[in-house]
Amino acid sequence: MSSKEHGSDIKVPNRLGQQQGLNIAWITDQQFAAYAFGNAKRNRPPTQGDGLSVDINLVGADLIFDDATIRPMITEACRVFYGLQRLRYGLAEGSNKPIDYVKISQKYRSILRKSLEKMNLRVQELPENDPALEAYRNLISLFYSIECTWHLLEFLVIDSNSSGAIVSSLLEWIRFHFPEPERAATEMLQSGRELDKQDSYWSVVKGLVLQGQTTIARALLRVHTSSETHCFQVAEQLLQSIPIYSVYSGLSVHRYKTQWQCWCDNVRTLVAAGSFGAEPKLEELLRLVSGDRKAWMEQLRSSNCWYEYFPGYLLYTDSSCKYYQLGQYANDWIAQYLADWRADGPGGGASSERQFKFLDKLVLSVMENNLVNVLQQIQLFPDNRWFAVHMVDLLYHAGLLEMGAADEPDDSTSPSKLSRTGAGVSDGKLVRESLLFDYGCLLMSHSSFWQIGMDYLEFSSTEGLGARESLLARVPFQTDRQADRIIAVARQNNYPEVASEVCKVMTKRNLAQKNYGSALDWAISSRDGAYVRDVANIFLEHYCNHGVLLCEKQIAHLGSKVFISPRLVFLRTYYDFRKSYREQAYAKAAELLVRLMDSKIVPSYFWPCLMTDAIPLLEFKEPIIPSKETYTILEHLQLDLVPMLRHRQQKKLNGSGSGGGGRDSKMDTEQTDGKEGHDQTALIPKFASNLLNNCTEDLIKMLRLACARNLARAIIIENTASG
Repeated sequence: MSSKEHGSDIKVPNRLGQQQGLNIAWITDQQFAAYAFGNAKRNRPPTQGDGLSVDINLVGADLIFDDATIRPMITEACRVFYGLQRLRYGLAEGSNKPIDYVKISQKYRSILRKSLEKMNLRVQELPENDPALEAYRNLISLFYSIECTWHLLEFLVIDSNSSGAIVSSLLEWIRFHFPEPERAATEMLQSGRELDKQDSYWSVVKGLVLQGQTTIARALLRVHTSSETHCFQVAEQLLQSIPIYSVYSGLSVHRYKTQWQCWCDNVRTLVAAGSFGAEPKLEELLRLVSGDRKAWMEQLRSSNCWYEYFPGYLLYTDSSCKYYQLGQYANDWIAQYLADWRADGPGGGASSERQFKFLDKLVLSVMENNLVNVLQQIQLFPDNRWFAVHMVDLLYHAGLLEMGAADEPDDSTSPSKLSRTGAGVSDGKLVRESLLFDYGCLLMSHSSFWQIGMDYLEFSSTEGLGARESLLARVPFQTDRQADRIIAVARQNNYPEVASEVCKVMTKRNLAQKNYGSALDWAISSRDGAYVRDVANIFLEHYCNHGVLLCEKQIAHLGSKVFISPRLVFLRTYYDFRKSYREQAYAKAAELLVRLMDSKIVPSYFWPCLMTDAIPLLEFKEPIIPSKETYTILEHLQLDLVPMLRHRQQKKLNGSGSGGGGRDSKMDTEQTDGKEGHDQTALIPKFASNLLNNCTEDLIKMLRLACARNLARAIIIENTASG
């Protein structure tokens, strides 16, 4: 997909849509939904006999950075991007110094070049029949085009020193992207003498001249077997004395052009006199360096693209060309380029248009100084907006997107800035924020890049800052480690609700897998008292039904975390009671038990367990529960346990849950308290069908008898001691 004209067929697996027709609705510019009905030709509603489900298919662009070879591009580019933001907004050390935007641009390009090298190595390793080979070649073509365009923008737009002559930079650019002549010349010079016997000798020399590399071309000419002849000696002198314009040479443009014209007239005179007639190849080289238009037009037929020989032509015609003049020269050159294709290609103009590719148009827009068109075209690259995001951000911070804004009248009339950015880009800030928002949201939807997406959204806009929280809550996670990362980022950015929701999800997962200890840890990490209470209820209900307290070691080390929920305080205190009882510290156990009964945090379903635990403590010959505490037990027996029995009997009679009085309604509703406020299907597994089975008339009779005996013994001892 190197241009907008190229597309691909998408097969949507929608059976109902095959019958009724499909319609689409755009969600973002990177994703749309396909659904049945609504088609202009076939909008018949489905009949009951169709028996097909109504599906909505989401279609969007793939993330090309999933490939391991180019995956590091995301991380490395984010590091450069984040560093630039910190410098620009004064968040980093040395932020008071001027920012070298060209250096930052070169960092981005080095990331591109490194990825291209990796992909080229990968292509060499793969066999020809490997299906991944074509995909890698497409990626290489894509990122080559991006790097080529970025390099051009770097020295024409971003570099503040590019207001002078630009031909030398264009020559360096073209040599970098078309290195074949220089490589071939290096191999030739290393191979020895008699190089002119090789078939590619003159083509290599001409390729060097077309790229303005006259120094290397002269080196090859000197090793020619006829290099001592008169025509070669004259050519060597002419090439050595060729005037090249430089802003640092001290020559004015007028004086340079005078010298250049004199040099060209001398060359043309010698060529017209037949001084190089014995060496037609050498004569052709001299025609090229003298700017002979006919000779250059002949070379256009062998060029791979319109701009391959364009910088060399500028060097030999007007090497003092400025950026504001580049567009006119480029259009004149393209007009001749297309004219040659119309003359030679079958089909005339249609053939020429096919040769003018997407990258050709983009390079022309850069040279025409049409920054608006450039920004529109770079968003068409199928790279998930990687190029557009980082280039627009760089141009924005360099102050190159708002040259035409009304709030900067002084800068907009500056000739140097107008020559580099044209009329400017209206709403450049909004363009940058929109691209950062879309790119950040795309990364946030990926399980591997969501943290990087957070960085881009941080600097996008107010909307982006708000989206960070909602998108972070949607990040998929499977393991504890992934959940911990999301929670750490949420708390670092002050998103407590996101951290709490992640903890709740992990609580549910661990409960489903019967990992009750981990479930309790995650519930406590959620810092939600109602949720912690529900998990603690699971521990207590399991004990009521099975007589086993889950995860005792973990409960013993809860520490201050118990104060998140009163139910957790009760669970820990009851654990302490059981521990004292096992250690035969019965007086301490009795004290804890009475305190629990009187604490007003006892779950209604747990009263039978507490009362059952009190019976052996009440039956000691030497009473360990004083009379006052015994009265407390009797009070809770009458007010809490007896209503449970009445409630059970009423249910048996009426077959409904109504009945009871006083605290009966409390028993009926307490177990569901808090669950109605959130997910009712969330937590509590039912270990037994009915917790009220533990409350029987026999238990109440035994308790009353034990209390009466203990009260009698306690009163006698207390009165005897006081007497």
